[in-house]
Order: sequence, then structure tokens, then C-alpha cells
Amino acid sequence: MKSAFRAAAFLLSSAALGYALPSTVPLRLHEGFWRGEFAIGAQNFSLTVDTGSFAILVKQGLYQPSATSKPTNLSEFIQFNGASADGIAPAAETIFFVRDDVEFAGATVHDFLVGNITQGDDLPGDGVAGFSPPASDNEDFSQGQGLIETFCQEGDLTPCEFGLAVGKNGTGSIIFGELDQDMITGPITVLQTTTHDSWEVVNSTEADSAILVVDGQPFSHIVPTFDNGTPNIIGPLDTVKAMLQSVGYNITEQTNDFVTVALGTYDCARPAARVGFSFPPSTDVHYVNLEANVLNRTADGRVCTANILGTSTVDAPFWSIGQTWFQGRYVQHNLDNNTLSFVDLKA
Repeated sequence: MKSAFRAAAFLLSSAALGYALPSTVPLRLHEGFWRGEFAIGAQNFSLTVDTGSFAILVKQGLYQPSATSKPTNLSEFIQFNGASADGIAPAAETIFFVRDDVEFAGATVHDFLVGNITQGDDLPGDGVAGFSPPASDNEDFSQGQGLIETFCQEGDLTPCEFGLAVGKNGTGSIIFGELDQDMITGPITVLQTTTHDSWEVVNSTEADSAILVVDGQPFSHIVPTFDNGTPNIIGPLDTVKAMLQSVGYNITEQTNDFVTVALGTYDCARPAARVGFSFPPSTDVHYVNLEANVLNRTADGRVCTANILGTSTVDAPFWSIGQTWFQGRYVQHNLDNNTLSFVDLKA
């Protein structure tokens, strides 16, 4: 779940790893989000593993101070895109940070900054566990602390990288360490990313930037962020409306708390438009899994909604590539080299 404010202004063998983490940790897909099990202080939480944010945030009313927790004077207001099961609703959260012990997959970090949401909209599961690069040094940005960077700094994860292997059948896992060659097939795409706040692709010119491709035709150059914590593909409002209209979809707009979202609906009897991305100089197009192109259907099965939406909280040319695109792929996140790689999973 990419923070809208931050976006605009805010596997080899386990023997290759030096740490307490296991090589593979299973995740479960529930209502459009991949969740893992975390212990914070004396409590257990099911948190969304979110590569679009970096902080640990616990949903309002759930966190209880324990013997290991320490208050801080740090607070934050954050707004997320795509925080509902259908990926449509934004979520605004008021957060006060504490320090507490956080355990994931058998590794524990002490005195870790944990966001206790004191007021805000509903979030999936018990909250969010950010797996993006660390927070920016800019003091206008969040005070949050990255869990993966902390594991690496404390020697629990060497090399400092992890993969998300997400199937098309609702099964998935985190693989700690280097890319597991036994799980993949075909060519690997490697992209340079920013060093802070998100897995956003870096390009020197528009000509070599990523391209949104619709039904085999290039539609526009974009700057994508890879964000498995967002269910859908999310782009700027006007660009998405133009794209949806170009394939003959009907446009529905919803406005809530000054945020406008555009959706595309169409007759389910027609094939869904195929949405994908290419990354020059390669001309290969990496499409969303065909079945995942449909967000939902009406009860009678006649009207479908496309799994791509526009929002007024995102400015062109920025896009979020959400978890439906991850399905069927192994996506590797490298904090040492600031790269993101992806490749098809073996069937």
C-alpha cells in the first residue's frame, strides 16, 4: 500500500545466509492481501506484508503496551492508496510510535519503532508490515524504520535481499537471501530502484522508462513502483480514464473525502483488456495474469470491473504495480544494490 502523501511529497540455499531467519516463510492470501505472522511485544498479529511502505503499523485499538514497550514523542499522519479488499478505498491514519520488540520468522529486533494507530480508517488484517527500503532522511518524511534493513544491519540477513514468490493459486512465500534458481523459468528482468521509501524504478530519460501496454499496444511511459501491498494496478486519474475509454469500458467515478477514484466496467461476455508493462531496452511485455484482470463481477455475472483504477492522489507519470501483477512471478528485492528483479515461477 503505497502512501499517497509519500508518493507525491511524503534464494539460493539457506547455507548462503548468515542469520536466524529461515530460507522460506509461507504467506497467506486473504481478501487481496498477503499476510504474515508477527509478534510485537507480548502480542501476535497478522500483518499485511507490504513492499509499498516501510513502517510497522498496528490497527487502531489492537496494540497493548507490554513490559518491552517504550513510548516516544514521534507521531505521523499517513494516507494509503488501495487499502480495502477491492483495492479502491484509501485509508488515512494518525499514528503514535512506540519502541518494542518485533519478531518475524524466528528473528527478533529490539527497541523497534512500531506505529500504534490511534485514529484512522480500517486496514486489512491487523495492520501493515512494511518491506520497502528505509525511510528517507528528509525530515518531512515518516520517522518509520524498515524491518528488512534492520535485519540486515543486525546480521540476521546476509546478503540483504529477499524474494516474493507468489503463485496464481493463492499460495506464496518470502524467500530470504539470493534468488532461488530452482523456482524460476525464463529470462530475469533487473531494474534499478530508488534507495528510499519504495521500490520505484529509476530511469534517466522518458525514452528508457517503463511503458504501460494495453492489448499489445504501448499506451504511455510511466514511472512504476512495485507494491505487493496494493491489490490493483493504480495510476493517475486522467491517464487511467483515457486508457479505459480506449478499450471501450464504461467509466464510473467515486469521490470520498476529496479522493476521486475511476473504475472501468464492461460486459463480462467480452474478453478483458490485457494490461502489462515493458521495460526498455527489452520489448517483452509482462502482463497481469489473465484471470486477475477482473476485479469483480456483479451478482448476476454480467458486469465486470477491470483490475486497474485511477486515483486523484497519484500524479502522472507515477503508477503502482500491485499484487495481481505479482501472481505467477518471483520478485526479488535487493537492498544492497537497490535493484528489483523478476522472473516467471515454474508451474
